[in-house]
Amino acid sequence: MESFVNNAIKRPFKLFMFCMVLYLASQSLIVGIFLTIVATSWLYHRFIALGSKTPAAPKVSMPESTERAKAPEAVVEPPELQYERSAVVMPIRRTGTARRS
Repeated sequence: MESFVNNAIKRPFKLFMFCMVLYLASQSLIVGIFLTIVATSWLYHRFIALGSKTPAAPKVSMPESTERAKAPEAVVEPPELQYERSAVVMPIRRTGTARRS
């Protein structure tokens, strides 16, 4: 309940909306039934979540691999290929467009 009070102080609009929903529930039987169903569903799922917590994975220490112990070998990069420049310029083909006159 303490967290609800802290949240209500930090978020007054949320508190106002909560009070309005409670007011509507007190005035209307349909809204009250709907809120009762929502509240019981929320509580049911909350209790199911408490019972089905998965345990954390055990911490396992792994031995150092031999690959890490080796010094990294120098990587030889291949030389960049020099392409010849061509004087031929090819027009870009138009696809899906109407011919221009």
